[in-house]
Amino acid sequence: MKKTSRLLLLALGLACSAGVSESYAQQQSAGNDGVWSLEEALSHAKANNLNVRQASLNRDFSKADLNQSRAARLPSLNASSNYSFNTGSFQDPVSFSLTTQNARTSNVSVNANLPLFSGFQQINLIKQNNLELDASEQDFLSAQNDITIQIVTSYLNILFANEQMRISELQRGLTEAQLKRTRILFEAGSLAENAVLDLESQLATDDLNFITAQNQRDISRLTLMQLLNIPANQDFQIQIPDIPEPDENPVIVSGNQVYDVAVQTLPAIRATDLRLRSSEVGVAVARGAYFPRLSMFAGAGSRYASTSRFVTGTETVINGVTPQIVYLDAAGTQAQTLYFPNIRNRIIDEKYPYFDQLDGNLSTQVGFSLQVPILNGLQARTNVQRAKISLQNAQLNADIARNNLRQTIEQAYVDAVAAQRRYAAAKEQVIASEKNFRNAELRLNSGVINTVDFNVIANTYRSAQSSLVQAKYDYTFKLKVLDFYQGKDITL
Repeated sequence: MKKTSRLLLLALGLACSAGVSESYAQQQSAGNDGVWSLEEALSHAKANNLNVRQASLNRDFSKADLNQSRAARLPSLNASSNYSFNTGSFQDPVSFSLTTQNARTSNVSVNANLPLFSGFQQINLIKQNNLELDASEQDFLSAQNDITIQIVTSYLNILFANEQMRISELQRGLTEAQLKRTRILFEAGSLAENAVLDLESQLATDDLNFITAQNQRDISRLTLMQLLNIPANQDFQIQIPDIPEPDENPVIVSGNQVYDVAVQTLPAIRATDLRLRSSEVGVAVARGAYFPRLSMFAGAGSRYASTSRFVTGTETVINGVTPQIVYLDAAGTQAQTLYFPNIRNRIIDEKYPYFDQLDGNLSTQVGFSLQVPILNGLQARTNVQRAKISLQNAQLNADIARNNLRQTIEQAYVDAVAAQRRYAAAKEQVIASEKNFRNAELRLNSGVINTVDFNVIANTYRSAQSSLVQAKYDYTFKLKVLDFYQGKDITL
C-alpha cells in the first residue's frame, strides 16, 4: 500500500512538473512578461506549428532518397547460409551422388555486385533527387511563409476586435451618461417616458455590440493559439503595438515591382521551378532504360554434408585365397591346383568436421554481367512517355504558380490603395459625424430633438468609427502582405 502511494505521488509530481515546464516554456516563448509580440508568435509558430513540422519531415524524406540514390553506386555485398536435415533419397551437395541415408547438409556463400554502367540512370537519379531535396527545402520555407500570413491575420484580427471593444465601451459610456440625464429630465416632467425607453434600447444595443466584438476577439485569440500549437487558456495575451495611421504611410511600391521581387525570392515559386528541372532530369532517367547494363560480380561459397568422410590413406587387405587349376602340359593331362590370395586396397577415412569441409570445398568466382534490353512489354517507352507528361505538368504548375502570385499581388495592391482611400473618407466621416453627434447631444438636452432622431445620429457616428477602424486594419494587413512578398520582415 505504501509502495502504491509512493508511485501515485511520484506520478502526480511528474505531471505537475510537466505542466509547470510547459507553462514555463510558453512563457519563455512569449517573453519574460508572458505577453506575445508578433515577432515572438512568428518565431514560435515556425518551430512548433504542425504543418511546418510536417514539411520538415517531408524534407527529411527527400534527403533520405538522395542518400539512397548515392549509395546505389556502391557495391552490394550479401551473405547467405542454410542448414538442413535430410532423410530418404537426396543428392549429396558435396559429392553430387544420390544417397538414401539420413544426413545434415549446409551451404554458405558471399556475393558482391558492382554496377558499372546503367544508361546514366544512377547519375541522373542523383541529380533528380538533389533537385527534389532543394524543392522540399523551399516547401518547408513556404510552409513557414503560409503560417506567417495566418499569424499576422489572426494577430491583426485580435487588435481589430480590441479596437471595436474599446469603441463599443466608449459609446456605451456616452449612452449611459445620456440615459442618466434623460431620466432626470423625465422625472422632472420635461421629457416623455419614450425618451428613456429609446435610450435604454440603445444601451442594450451598445452592450450587444461590445459582446459581439468580445466574441470576435476570443475567436481570434483561439485561432492564434491553435496556430501556435499551444493549449487554449484565458491568460493568453498579445502585445498591443502602435499601428501608424494609413495616411502617414502611403503605398509607394507598385504591384509590378512587388511581383518582380517576389517571383525571384518566394520559396513557393522556387519549389515549382526546381520540380520543373527535376522533371527534365526525370526524362533522362527514363530514357536510360534503353541502354544496356554492365556490372561486375564476384562470389565465394562452400558446402558441407555429414555423409562426407575425410580420406587419410589406403591399406592392402588379404581376404582369403582363390584356388585356380593350372595345366602343366599342352595336352592338359597334368594339372595342379594353385592358391592365389585375394588382395584389395581399403580406403582409410575419418569424420570430416564442419569447418574443415567448408575450407576444403571453398570455391570462388569473378565475372561480368551484360544485360541488353530488347523487348520488355514497352515498359521503357511507356516510362519515357510518362516522364514527358510529368514534365509538361510541372511546366503548367510553374505557370499556374506565377499567375496566381501575380493575381494575388495585384489584388493586394489594389486592396491596399482602396483601403487607404476608404480610411481617408472614413476619417472625414468621423469628423463630420462627431460634430453632428455633439450638436445632437446639446439639442437633445435642450429638448429640440427627440431620442429617435438622436439615436439615428449616434448610430451614424458609431458606424463611422467602426468603418475607420476597419479601414485602418484592412490597409495595415494589405500593406504587410505586400511587404511579405517583397521579402521584408513582418513587424508592427
